Formats: sequence, C-alpha cells, structure tokens
Amino acid sequence: MLTSPWELDRLSSVTMSLESAVKAIAEVFRKYAGGDDKKETLSCDELKKLLQEECSKAGCCAGKLPMLMKRLDANKDGQIDIVEFGTLIGMMAKKA
Repeated sequence: MLTSPWELDRLSSVTMSLESAVKAIAEVFRKYAGGDDKKETLSCDELKKLLQEECSKAGCCAGKLPMLMKRLDANKDGQIDIVEFGTLIGMMAKKA
C-alpha cells in the first residue's frame, strides 16, 4: 500500500519507464522482423542481424545462434514471434 505522495510519484515514474522500455523493445523487434515475407516474426538471419546491430555482446554468441533459435522458438515453426522474443529479453535482463 502506498503511504505517501512521493511513493505514488515513484510508482508513476516506474510505470512510464516500463511502458517506454516495452515500446522500445517492440520497435526494435519490428525493425528487423519482416525482412522476408513473414512480417510478424524473426527468421534466424533476422535475429542474427538484430543481435549484431543492437547488442554490444552479440559477437560472443554468434556461433550459438542455432541453439538460441531452438531455445526461443517455443512453437517450433522456425521463426521467433514477439512473445518468444520476450524470452530473449528476459534472458538478457537476467544477465544485466
């Protein structure tokens, strides 16, 4: 329970930050998805490009991309949708 106006302001700030982060993540996903005919998913090549261009530590996992795709692709369709991409974000957040 919030006990002061300061706590309410802090909660509002966190909410705005989270909303901004979610929008930014969705924008990055959409920027790389759709390089092929599937506009709402990332192929392995699109995921590779996203990691290379958006993540400073991507070079260290380039050889592990097939394993990463397999781990993220929950429905086994060979593509990463935005929900599956969320798993990658969670993995990255855990290491941040």
